[in-house]
Amino acid sequence: MGESLTATQTRLILPALCWSRYRADFYAVTADLSVTGLRFRSSVVPSLGEILSCSIRHAGSMEAQVIEGGKEQFITRVIRAEAPLPVIVRRLLDLAAEQNGAEVPQRVHPRFVPDSPDILVTMSCGTRIPARLLNVSASGAALRIDIRLEPGTQITLGRTPATVARCFDDGIGAAFLQPLPAEDLGPHVLL
Repeated sequence: MGESLTATQTRLILPALCWSRYRADFYAVTADLSVTGLRFRSSVVPSLGEILSCSIRHAGSMEAQVIEGGKEQFITRVIRAEAPLPVIVRRLLDLAAEQNGAEVPQRVHPRFVPDSPDILVTMSCGTRIPARLLNVSASGAALRIDIRLEPGTQITLGRTPATVARCFDDGIGAAFLQPLPAEDLGPHVLL
């Protein structure tokens, strides 16, 4: 446990139950979270490419693919989760902050300011509200909007489905239901 973490890793210790179609249930413990993926420690080390279902205490259930393995540890990349991926990442980072007693970086993807910041937000009832994008990333956007929206509210930004992830003065942070493709990212983005 005395190993040091890199600047891109955040220590996170949570018990997990993992299984797959070809493997019996086994216990693992998360070790850290990084842009590479979620590292687990376990006496069972799944094969590279294996798809696991994992139930992580306080974080929820997810499907993940093993992308790296080693002695009593493996790294996974989340494929699907019970909530949108940005919401799961936020939950994991919040848990890490509680455990580590300090604020951890909240940026998962690089942010940029769009060339065309004006956008319409469509509510589930069909009502459209004008808003202004502050920044956009592959996983979500921050925007100024004149009404109060509660976290968890389903909305559409332009044509992109999203969920309200957080609220701040005069605006919201929204998590896209699916990450934007890399080729669509940049100041030229159209949601």
